[in-house]
Amino acid sequence: YIFKYIFRQFLGCIYHKKIQATNRNCEVTADVRHDGSEPLVDVVFADGERLIMKGANLTTVEMLTALRSRCNAKEIKEEQKSKKSH
Repeated sequence: YIFKYIFRQFLGCIYHKKIQATNRNCEVTADVRHDGSEPLVDVVFADGERLIMKGANLTTVEMLTALRSRCNAKEIKEEQKSKKSH
């Protein structure tokens, strides 16, 4: 299955030592199921927000781009909050 390959590739990118070193507060947990359900990646951020990516229609690059985009938006939001509090 191509989906398995895409998810393995995505997890390989996320689990890479260099990526892990950039954010030590990031915890990655994989829940691999063999029940025939649609493959998905469910990202839960520290603030409780979730990013759910259904893998049947996404490439590895698209998933990484979506995750990076959401992380960047969160960083900008945090920077704006800290500027307001100073």
